[in-house]
Amino acid sequence: MSEQDPTNDLSVVDGHKYISLTTFRKTGRGVATPVWFVRREGKLCVWTQRHSGKVKRLGNNARITLAPCRASGKILGPTVEGEARIVSLEEKEEARQLFLKKYGWMMHFFAILHRKHEHVVLEIIADR
Repeated sequence: MSEQDPTNDLSVVDGHKYISLTTFRKTGRGVATPVWFVRREGKLCVWTQRHSGKVKRLGNNARITLAPCRASGKILGPTVEGEARIVSLEEKEEARQLFLKKYGWMMHFFAILHRKHEHVVLEIIADR
């Protein structure tokens, strides 16, 4: 399978610290962003600022694509197509604990650095 062939298998991100998350503008043009992620109940979760561009774009179109990547955004594996939604407060707290476990001190540093911003958790499911 080439890096361009889409899949519905979220396991392509196993062992990686970053995914390239692509959200789509109203025009249909994709905007890719490298982000941290965790697995939660067979889905992926992404921690982001509530007023980020990706959250705004998801308000118009829940469709996403993702692929494992480096922090720089360099794609390392196949693309997964799916949808994303903002989770509830209870789900956000569960995901926060998973982020703390996976990213440790980096998550704490990120939280301090961006403490003035409200954050949300995006839950990603793969297309079936």
